[in-house]
Amino acid sequence: MVRINFSLVMTLMLGLYTTSAPALTVQQFSDICASAPGECSELPVIQAYVGGALDLLATLDEQTEYLETLYCKEPQKLFDVAAIVRFMQQQPEQFANSNAMLLLIRYFEQYGGCEK
Repeated sequence: MVRINFSLVMTLMLGLYTTSAPALTVQQFSDICASAPGECSELPVIQAYVGGALDLLATLDEQTEYLETLYCKEPQKLFDVAAIVRFMQQQPEQFANSNAMLLLIRYFEQYGGCEK
């Protein structure tokens, strides 16, 4: 009798299963915020979305000089999820079909404290 390794089977099955995860648009971000019963920044999904991006930025900042001109203020002062979400919510409708992460970058360009 042949014994099948469960981990191997699951790995192969996951390899065959591919999904496409499109980027969250500004409009979708706004729709999520509009559906919030309270503050948008208090929604766990929004906290995870913005927090994940901030985590990535902090990691890139530690590992590379790539973000050197994106923000110059201390991350503890700048990485304020509520302030970032408010900024993202206040953007014009012209960005509705853009990737919502671009607004996060715009936030850092505007409030990052780097001299231009």
